[in-house]
Formats: sequence, structure tokens, C-alpha cells
Amino acid sequence: MNSPTGLAAVAAVLLVAGLVAVAGAGTDRAALLDVRHDILVERAFVPSAQRPQGEVRIVRRGDHTVVQTLLYTRVLKRVFGAIADKERRNWPAAATGHADMERYVAALEEFRRAAASRPDPPGAETDRRVRALIEFVDAPGAPLVAIGGVDIEGTGGSIRVRGRTTPVVLDLSSVYVRRNMRLIVADAFRLADEEAAARIAKAAGP
Repeated sequence: MNSPTGLAAVAAVLLVAGLVAVAGAGTDRAALLDVRHDILVERAFVPSAQRPQGEVRIVRRGDHTVVQTLLYTRVLKRVFGAIADKERRNWPAAATGHADMERYVAALEEFRRAAASRPDPPGAETDRRVRALIEFVDAPGAPLVAIGGVDIEGTGGSIRVRGRTTPVVLDLSSVYVRRNMRLIVADAFRLADEEAAARIAKAAGP
């Protein structure tokens, strides 16, 4: 699968060198999702550097901090299953943010189903890796989660995001987005919650 796409059922496929046009969204939304001038602050390979299926990245995008999960994996179902298990443990039914978690997990599953049903392009070399970009963006007044395909180049520690397909965007609560950013960073970098929060805050710059 050399040319990953977004969710065909709910999003038109559009790769524009990283600038995303989201239907119904204004300039501010497009800027929040524009990967062209990202500054990579830190990365951690997941589940490990020895057998990476992707990486968790702390990114500075303008005035905002973004926590990315960048995946390039042949076992997307297993990876998404692990994510869903952690989500349900962290956001039980009584927790504020549980409904946001359910929407997020459902969007992951829809992406997975679309990726599994997508045929390889005619004449393309077989590459069973699915490339996906999940972003938690802490934008004041407009926290969001974006899920979609991604165009990358390089290998190992030199992988760079070149652009993205039009993502599915979930407008979720600041409680959910901010806490999940900390949880994702703490898990990937093996940090205490307080240290994860400090690294995210530091990434925003002075």
C-alpha cells in the first residue's frame, strides 16, 4: 500500500503537500492541521526501537503543541487494538471524557476497515504497511483529534512527514484531548504523568 488514503467513506482523498482542506472548516482549522512547518521536538519508537511499528512524536506547530502517533505497520489491527484497550482502561464509563473516547475508538476502527478493504494500486510494488497519522492538537477553544493517511519519506530515525491525506477531524473536549496527550507521551516515553505534562508544555516554546 504505497499510497495510503484517508477514510473513503467519510473523507475525500486530497494530498496537497501537507496543507489540508477540511470540508466546512475555515482558515484556522486548516492551519491547525498544516504539517509543512512542523518542528519535531522529541520522538519515541513504539512499541520499541527494536521492533518499531511507528512512533509517538511531540511536535511544535506554530503556537500549538501536537502529540502525533505516526504509524507504518503491517499489523494495524493489532496496533489499533492495543490503543483501544488502553483508551478503555484510561476512560471508564464513569469518567468525564468517556464519550469522547468512544468516538475516537470508533473513528480508528473505521479507518482500519477502510485501509483493510483498499486494493493495492495496479502495478505497484507490494508493501503491506499501512501509514497513518493520529494527532491530538491542544488548540485553545478548539481542541481536536485528526486521523488519516500520511505521506512519509526516509527510514528509521530520519523519517519525515511530507504531507497528509484529508483527515477525519473530531472536535472533542479539552479535558479528553489534554489528558490523553499526557497519557500518550507518558506511555511512549516511559515517564510519570507530571514529567509528560512538562515535556508537552516545554515543546510549545518560550
